[in-house]
Amino acid sequence: MGARGSTIPRSVYPLLVLLVLAALWLWRGGGEPAGPRLIFDTSPESVQACAVQGPNGLTTLDRTPEGWRLDGVSPDLADTDGMTAFLNILTTTLRTDAVADADWRTSSETYGLDNAGIFSVSLTVDGDASRLRIGVQNPASGLFYATGAGSDELFMVGEDLVGNLHALPNGVRARMLWPGFQRDDPDTLRLRFADHDDWDLAARDPGGRWWLRAPADGWSRTGRAAQDYHRHHDGRRKTEAGAEWLRLRDREVVNLLAYLERARVRDFLGPETTPPSRAFAVRVAGRETHEVIFGELETENRAQAWRDGFANGVVLPGEIPRECAGGLSQYLHTDLLDRGLATADSFALSRMDLGLVRFANTDRGWVLTHPIDPPDPRQMKLMATDLVHFLDRLAIERVYEPTIDNPQRQPQTTIQIWATGPGVSPRTVIRCGLHAGTGRPTAWYPADGRLVEIDRNLTISCQSIMMAAVGRRR
Repeated sequence: MGARGSTIPRSVYPLLVLLVLAALWLWRGGGEPAGPRLIFDTSPESVQACAVQGPNGLTTLDRTPEGWRLDGVSPDLADTDGMTAFLNILTTTLRTDAVADADWRTSSETYGLDNAGIFSVSLTVDGDASRLRIGVQNPASGLFYATGAGSDELFMVGEDLVGNLHALPNGVRARMLWPGFQRDDPDTLRLRFADHDDWDLAARDPGGRWWLRAPADGWSRTGRAAQDYHRHHDGRRKTEAGAEWLRLRDREVVNLLAYLERARVRDFLGPETTPPSRAFAVRVAGRETHEVIFGELETENRAQAWRDGFANGVVLPGEIPRECAGGLSQYLHTDLLDRGLATADSFALSRMDLGLVRFANTDRGWVLTHPIDPPDPRQMKLMATDLVHFLDRLAIERVYEPTIDNPQRQPQTTIQIWATGPGVSPRTVIRCGLHAGTGRPTAWYPADGRLVEIDRNLTISCQSIMMAAVGRRR
């Protein structure tokens, strides 16, 4: 019979290499294996700085009282979790014992260790720096040649370490837009819209309400409804510290801050992508100060952005510029109600031909209290909840001259809102109906003569609730 070929599976070769290495350790150690050793024998908490030079450029990491500072080829905010994972890898990775005699240096280029090697890793502990150089991969074992870190020997390190080095700097760049930022942190906010070069300033008062410092260029960007409303009524503006301030829609500001709080970085942009000169941008100031400039929408769900002045951008959820960059008029308080109905204790609807319907705000939601025996209580609760949501977001479409005379024709729907419960004077009384002269749907405040045009659906919704409460059909 002829000689048979090798029957050893190829997958066993790396194991054989390790067995040979183990035999060398036994032979060179006089019968006792030296065994694998830590590359950097220290703890993650003791590391003061780390510098990595590799194919992606230089990445430097420095521990400061405020946290880790990421610099080098891609300066950016550092991710605490990413830094913890990276330092754990550095301080727990093992190296083999020496795999060559001292003459290996004469052919260091063979191992990829001439000059700085493929990777150069410098770790600083107690003011002393220890440098590790990593070279090429051994094709048989899959391990990488290395030297340094307090040793002149040639040894080998594993793929996990090299993979983490290749992931730099993105592996330790912050994955949240602003790590630790919370929507309640800022007390001032600056907005810059694409149609304007200057920043608009907003500030939060002690009651948690947001105000806009009146723009220096006047009313050109506030929208017609806001301009007309403030020309006739002063309930949503104030003068403070020599400046005029206008009320903002708190929900719009809170919505923006909530988006920024939970915004996760979806990808990282390279230095070839630069921020636009005119674009929607946000600055927040409070416990910390931050800035983000938004660029193009890559897709409906992905937007380019640059944070805190760093040159290399990130990709954020597209909903932020899509939902929040509508211009200054989007943020001004032009809602029908001065204060939200959702925060009231109760409200009532009445119409001459349909009677009275009253709801109370309870821990079970909005509950019908009059009439006391509706045909479908669950339906009434849902309809009241929808009406509250609708009313709290109902914008003024046009402002009329104030009038003390009733400008509406019958039938009218009266909305009364209480802050402290029935039995006391309501905080707000509004009458809704069609304007006697124009036939347009309007809301009129008998207390101060405010008259504004609104969405016709408010009257329709109120009528539907009142008819459902008494079991009437159209």
